[in-house]
Amino acid sequence: MGGTEMAQLKRRKNSFWQEFYKHLMTGISYMIPVLIMGGLIGAFSQVIPYVIFKIEPNVSILDAIKTGQYTGMNLQLLKLASLMESFGFTLFGFAIPMFAAFVANSIGGKTALAAGFIGGYVANKPISVVGMVDGAWDKITPVPSGFLGAFIIALIVGYFVKYLNKNINLPKNWLAFKSTFLIPLLASLFCMIIMVFIITPLGGWVNLQIRALLEAAGAAGQFAYALVLSATTAFDLGGPVNKAAGFVALGFTTEKVLPITARTIAIVTPSIGLGLSTLIDRKLVGRKVYNSEFYDAGKTSIFLAFMGISEGAIPFALENPGFTIPLYVVSSVIGAFSGIALGAVQWFPESAIWAWPLVKNLPSYILGIAIGSIIIAVCNVLYRNKLIKDGKLEIDEY
Repeated sequence: MGGTEMAQLKRRKNSFWQEFYKHLMTGISYMIPVLIMGGLIGAFSQVIPYVIFKIEPNVSILDAIKTGQYTGMNLQLLKLASLMESFGFTLFGFAIPMFAAFVANSIGGKTALAAGFIGGYVANKPISVVGMVDGAWDKITPVPSGFLGAFIIALIVGYFVKYLNKNINLPKNWLAFKSTFLIPLLASLFCMIIMVFIITPLGGWVNLQIRALLEAAGAAGQFAYALVLSATTAFDLGGPVNKAAGFVALGFTTEKVLPITARTIAIVTPSIGLGLSTLIDRKLVGRKVYNSEFYDAGKTSIFLAFMGISEGAIPFALENPGFTIPLYVVSSVIGAFSGIALGAVQWFPESAIWAWPLVKNLPSYILGIAIGSIIIAVCNVLYRNKLIKDGKLEIDEY
């Protein structure tokens, strides 16, 4: 194969992966507002009983109401919390269908959107099928294929609709019929067949195997997952590795297989730790160890971290990647392990401070973030101070 052919093949591969990434990120970008809306309302619903009224975390809002000890305004607040809880987590349940709808839409256009949504919904709530149960005919509800199933059906439906749009040629007067009736109908029927007979059985089987493997591994399996998830999340501060880790973790948490605690801790730890290093350097070593522009960047980094955004740490990583990246990756793993070992559990896929009320054992969660962040801050300041003493790093005078 000649050099020109190799270059063309490489361009095609790059083009394919760029297109694939674009479709994936389109779905995620439309899913995030649904997660935020549902998550915010769900988070507020948890603040009333578990923060304001100090109800034990293992007691549901309904059980608290049933005790009869809350009356008047307190009872009304608990009823409001129950309503918000139901509404918020119902919205949360639409995240996967929205994701599938807009991945399909990104590939096949508007005519693929409805079928993509249907596929995503069925991935969450499989269609019951008639089968033999204990020698009698009855309806059987399969195991959900979940996030993975939604992504696969979105891709299949998107490209199927794209093919239909390209190959079904009708007179100009029939274009409305084609786009509003024929292709959506064919896409929906195709989606039903693929989901019921292929994706749901296979995806459900995969999910069962994952659950069985994790249950067999016990705590060791969960910590191995936490190690990989926290390291890959922290590594490139919102880049492709981070996004890939989030894609896997989102599937596990939305299907209630594994919590997303390690990821939510690892998202904020590097930004808080590197930002914190700009606040403690003079107290720790008696001098500034950064150039002037990094002190404003440090405050911004901490602020963005509390908004669930890790990109604020990028300037620090780019300035000295050989030391800084391994430091914050290892520290994020330590912070995640600390929080999880002490009992912190977060199922909601959001690291911003407004989602903290949804964390089980919040003090342990905060302690995990603090441990990882402090290690980053102290080690980075001491390392940079040594470089300055050794004449390997120059800091501007200001």
